[in-house]
Amino acid sequence: MSKEPPFDIDIAHRWFGAEYNNSIFPLLEKADRTEEETEKMISMAYATTLHWSSYSKCKTANLARGEYMIATALAYAGRKESSLHHAKRNYEITFSHIDEMEDWDIAFSLMVNARAYALNRDMETAEKFLTECITSIEKVKDQGDKNILEMDFNSGPWYGLK
Repeated sequence: MSKEPPFDIDIAHRWFGAEYNNSIFPLLEKADRTEEETEKMISMAYATTLHWSSYSKCKTANLARGEYMIATALAYAGRKESSLHHAKRNYEITFSHIDEMEDWDIAFSLMVNARAYALNRDMETAEKFLTECITSIEKVKDQGDKNILEMDFNSGPWYGLK
């Protein structure tokens, strides 16, 4: 790409990052999601992460959230190894930069790791993450954030964990 586009690329990265991220949720929640929709959901999770990481004001928390979204989309799709890989990346980013995260980032990280480990049939590790997730949700200060966490916690596949 040698030519500059006729628009502000930085603004475009932020817009696409947010747009793709927000477009994933209806597909996650769709009970009768087709295989094509599942592939689109996964592609959008990768795309949102790429766009956020290219945005000039990208923060470490954005990278952790991107890994969370990829791991979640893959977990909902039943993609064992890939989901676990991105859940571990999310955990590493989140907990090695804990001072840059919101309280809900921690809960989401623990949640996606519990889900990914359950999908991979490591129930002992999944249970550990689930217990920590429950405790971390209780510590979230903002009630609106807590409601979103509880809604996500009470939805989606848990692969026999809960």
